[in-house]
Amino acid sequence: MNTTTLQKAKTFKERMEQLYHYIADKESLNQSKETILFLSLGTLEHRAIVFHVKANSFQKSWTKLVHLGESFISKQSHDFPYIKIDIVKNTEALSVFEFIKRLTQTKRYYFRYGVSFDQNFNHAFLEQELNGNAVLKYDKQNKRAFIDEKNLQLYIKKHRPNLPALDFNKVSSVQLFQTKGYFLADEKCYELHMDERNNGRRNTALTKEEIVSMVQASQQYLTHLVHEDGRFTYGYFSCFDREIEHYNTLRHCSTLYAMCESYEFLPNEDLKVAITSGIQYLVETYITTNDNEHEAFLLEQIPGGYEIKLGGNAAAILALTKFTTVFKNEQYLDLANALANGIKRMQQPDGSFVHILDFPSLKMKQAYRTIYYDGEAAFALMRLYHLSENAEHLQMVQHAFDYFIANDYWKNHDHWLSYCTNELTIYCSEEKYFQFGLQNVAGRLDYIYQRITTYPTFLELTVAAHRMVERLKQTNSRHLLDNFDEDKLVKTIQKRAEYQRNGFFYPELAIYHKRPARIMGAFFIRHHTFRTRIDDVEHNLSGYIAYYDAFLSSVE
Repeated sequence: MNTTTLQKAKTFKERMEQLYHYIADKESLNQSKETILFLSLGTLEHRAIVFHVKANSFQKSWTKLVHLGESFISKQSHDFPYIKIDIVKNTEALSVFEFIKRLTQTKRYYFRYGVSFDQNFNHAFLEQELNGNAVLKYDKQNKRAFIDEKNLQLYIKKHRPNLPALDFNKVSSVQLFQTKGYFLADEKCYELHMDERNNGRRNTALTKEEIVSMVQASQQYLTHLVHEDGRFTYGYFSCFDREIEHYNTLRHCSTLYAMCESYEFLPNEDLKVAITSGIQYLVETYITTNDNEHEAFLLEQIPGGYEIKLGGNAAAILALTKFTTVFKNEQYLDLANALANGIKRMQQPDGSFVHILDFPSLKMKQAYRTIYYDGEAAFALMRLYHLSENAEHLQMVQHAFDYFIANDYWKNHDHWLSYCTNELTIYCSEEKYFQFGLQNVAGRLDYIYQRITTYPTFLELTVAAHRMVERLKQTNSRHLLDNFDEDKLVKTIQKRAEYQRNGFFYPELAIYHKRPARIMGAFFIRHHTFRTRIDDVEHNLSGYIAYYDAFLSSVE
């Protein structure tokens, strides 16, 4: 063993000692009880290496684990900056039939238990190992969950040293288990959650510092996705580091909007360069003008040509106006006004909007596509009105709201409408707008509070509503709050702000995916194969920045 490998082994033992003392302060380490431990060794470039051991005391299991880790690390050429320990706490025996039934009834990738494929825990795997390697699959045709044997066997071969392949013919029952985890990164120890919905994520307070750290990490993630020409890498399916090849110009715009927001919150020169490049690419590549009518349109490429989306024009306006405000640069303000003229073409006499135009004919192609376009268009016009003070823009929004109110658009519970209502009531404090804004959130609070997925726009929706409520209290219309549960709104906001952290790639989760360095600091959608798409990140960025401003900015 040379000097370098000796030093690595020594460093590993020292770090394990640090973890041991941290765990000892948190746990009652029963020395006479059978203990099953997992050791995960994480690095930035490769999926974690995992060992597990079983012995008749914690100390014996720990000693075996340290020996396994030390022996392995001494033979490696690269470092393992992340160490995670999992202690098996609860077990449940199931037949294979019962296991598949339970798995089938669980939302995709939301099965949060470890699985041993034998009673003696010879072939046992953490929940993060199984989900991070797409082992637990769902067959849509047969409506039945199953184990992807190929993925599991390949994983064993590459990332579970000394563990033989699993003979599925001998699997007659399984053991489900939960673990209590502890994680060491940057010489700091973290206790991890072990309840079903938060399993394996650090148990730290959602402080100002924590949000700043998350925003900074997401900034860096998005910055690195911007190419020199200003185009984004659209995202990844992180389990296997597979790039998402699709592209969406609307989301290009809305992501730039969130990046401008995050620059305003936390300035960064590299981020500024990326934003500027992305804006230039947007203007030069995706926006076309109809000079005769002083109109502009964002183009979305489709098979065989292009189309124009109401939401696309709106997102482009939001990006350009936020760029104007944050960087005190009005070079794109005329273009934003031309895009608003494009939206004017799409507004109908009754105040509603046509959602899709054909290009280049500019004739209606589709009257309706998604609930989000209407609110996004109205919000964009309000943001432009703030800069342009063009009364026509405000009138367009008021006309749209007449239609929204008459047609109960509050039932859509759209975050863009929440943003827009908040903005509209700054300039027009009429009761009907406040009432609409309250309705838009009130009937959705129970659903938002209980939602199992980390749906990012819920935080945006509720915080925008909270801002409007605070303004409403200062008007003669505060009686509208008599039947509104404000405490419930605040509790829901706090719950979602905490819960959405389960959709953030902290290192303790990222290390189980193919290339952790690619995804750390990103937000993901669990039930879409841990997808990290630019819009998944941008909505979380906007939500957390809004939450910080509303609830933490004045906290010492």
